[in-house]
Amino acid sequence: MGVHKRFLFAAGGLLAISAGMLAHVRLVNPSNGNALFWNSPGNISIVINSDGSDNVPDESDTVAVRMAIDSWNQVTGSTSLLVEDTDPAEQARTDWEANNIHLVWFDELNASGYFGGGGIVAVTPISFQSGGSIVDADVIYNGNEWNFTTSGVINRFDIQDVGAHELGHLLGLNHSGVASSTMYPFVDPTVILHRSLSSDDEKGLVHTSPQGGLSSFGRINGTVERLSDSSAVRGAYVVARDADGRTAGSVLTNNSGNFTLQGLDPGTYTVYAAPLDTPVSVANLGSGYNVETDFQPAIYGTQAVITGNENVGLGTLQVGADVVLNVGDQFDTYPFRVIAGQVNSLTIRGAALQAGSTLTVSDPDFGVSAVSMNNNFVTFLLSVPMGEDPGHVDVTVTNLGGDMSILPAAMEVTAPTPTVASINPTEGSSFGGTPLTITGSDFSAGSRVILGEEFYTDGIDANVVDANTITLTTRSTAAGTYDVVVMDASGIEDRLTAAFTAAPLPSISTVFPVAGAAAGGTPVTLTGENFQAGIEVRVDGITQPGVTVVDSTELTFPTTGGPVNPGSVIEVENPDTGLAMAAFAYVAQADPMATA
Repeated sequence: MGVHKRFLFAAGGLLAISAGMLAHVRLVNPSNGNALFWNSPGNISIVINSDGSDNVPDESDTVAVRMAIDSWNQVTGSTSLLVEDTDPAEQARTDWEANNIHLVWFDELNASGYFGGGGIVAVTPISFQSGGSIVDADVIYNGNEWNFTTSGVINRFDIQDVGAHELGHLLGLNHSGVASSTMYPFVDPTVILHRSLSSDDEKGLVHTSPQGGLSSFGRINGTVERLSDSSAVRGAYVVARDADGRTAGSVLTNNSGNFTLQGLDPGTYTVYAAPLDTPVSVANLGSGYNVETDFQPAIYGTQAVITGNENVGLGTLQVGADVVLNVGDQFDTYPFRVIAGQVNSLTIRGAALQAGSTLTVSDPDFGVSAVSMNNNFVTFLLSVPMGEDPGHVDVTVTNLGGDMSILPAAMEVTAPTPTVASINPTEGSSFGGTPLTITGSDFSAGSRVILGEEFYTDGIDANVVDANTITLTTRSTAAGTYDVVVMDASGIEDRLTAAFTAAPLPSISTVFPVAGAAAGGTPVTLTGENFQAGIEVRVDGITQPGVTVVDSTELTFPTTGGPVNPGSVIEVENPDTGLAMAAFAYVAQADPMATA
């Protein structure tokens, strides 16, 4: 097998973080270029450390990580599957360096030694054999230097957003030059849209472990060379976008200037090549990769049409000499959210953005107006029609001399922000089984509902009835009062604070006496926990009148009597349907009576 090596992949804040190859090319061993892979991708064990984040007082940090796991598990066309191990003994471990545990852990005291400054928010150390087989991988959040949140607390990083990125590394993906992708190498406290995967992320996972092999998907191949001398362009960033102008996938050219875009669904694609100069630049690549950026972007004049699993050759794309013009900067907080049905005001940084230059976006349905070029930035209004499909859209700037700069997937199209107005009922059993109706506005297909330590997904265990209604049936949830959160497929959310109470289940500790006269009238005292006002008491299914709830631990009632039955039971049921039972018997003889 050979000695394994540990390689580090990190999601940085506003600083460039080194990494290996980009896009939906797999992570590679920097020593020999072998792609990294899991021997059993369909069963990758994940353990979420039970301590969680010091910044999150409830269990929502665990829920956020689980939702990040679920986002990758929902990718179609891939055999990769992250399987959570919830064994309490495993969840208590912090020995992330051990090869027999793949841990998600908040390192609050820099015990890992990775967090000594430098803007790193989280890391994914990966240990692998020289041939590329992954031995171990773990996700470590930098709780020593940064704060985290699950509820949008300002100046804190979103746990799900960061977790989705790091889990992409764990699965074998590297940073992407697609600005809106989850694998984009920069993170910002104001951004949560990396919670949702881009098409480029999904194609990347398919590339690492395709269902049925890559030959079952469409491919596009070609070569990028210089117009001046026909020499190959190494490390050119090649991007495919679909007929709707949405960014679909990307790849880097090899040392011969050749590329193959893989894992593509049927459709018509426009393909272009651009230099990795900014916002993702050569500085974001690890050692051992030859990436050239001294050329101008160019677009193939012929589109690629994929109908099945064919390999479409586009031939050679010639690119001109490098230009100063550039749109996009690492200090922009990508992706820019643009909302369907609204006019969105945007500012993008860049260089040599001269007056008279034109700005276009890859979706022809969008309206661009009020463009103002100011050398180092451009402002404009973007009108997005109502009902536009979600996805990621490129921005292109062309100056008066015909020079061009393309920013892949600068914007993410989302639906309007959902609004949670009310829920019914507001209380249910912690045991689960409570039908819940959520009302509000702008609910959309694919939404999730987060309630306590559980989340529910439209089409699986929840139902988006219409834009104003979501229904679900609760699962077992720890007793407590929780926010009700509706999160759409892009990661945008709204919440109703302290809106639902999971009431604790009643329990019976003692019954006195344990038998009563069949004629009835026996005074019975029950002790236990979580007795609620309005609790119903039944003996052999017969409701007992006259129940007095002394407090949450004691109640009394006189029996109504019934048939002699040594196998009788007492049932207590709270108004929220929580149920407990204990033994009781009716006997023929009368109750004893003390007279003095």
